[in-house]
Amino acid sequence: ENECTDLLNLGKIFGVEDKAQALVDEMTKKIDDTVAAVKSAGTAAPTVAVVEFGDDYTANYGSAELAGDMVTKLGGKLVMPDLDDFSNEDLISADPDGIFVVYMEKNTPTDEVTAKVTGNAAFSSLSAVKNNRVYPIMLGDMYASGVRTIDGINTIAGGLYPDLGK
Repeated sequence: ENECTDLLNLGKIFGVEDKAQALVDEMTKKIDDTVAAVKSAGTAAPTVAVVEFGDDYTANYGSAELAGDMVTKLGGKLVMPDLDDFSNEDLISADPDGIFVVYMEKNTPTDEVTAKVTGNAAFSSLSAVKNNRVYPIMLGDMYASGVRTIDGINTIAGGLYPDLGK
């Protein structure tokens, strides 16, 4: 809701209210359509982690962040909703159905991003790894994302329900 409000306010400031409203409508429609399709298909809520690996930290995007809100609005369930950072053991214990790995630089090869999970032997037992459900997500698409919020919504919806669009 904050991203939508920001977009609508920016639309007012720059005199492009119709374009801002169209983007907000697109975001809302994507969420509503995804949730309706999931309900119609009777799909169980997938469990998910949204994580970021730095040189000296690991961060979890929980229920208080935009990425966590996207996951829950799209019908997913966060496995670590209240953790700010996590250990390998936390992630292994949570064993999510899917994992979104955050990256920052646009030209980063996505296989390098996902390899932080798929290439780590400690995570080989995870359901997300076994079922090839580890997805890259650009930081700018799910953190203070503004006009890119729809990209984050599309990425998360596709990862939560990879068979829904087929």
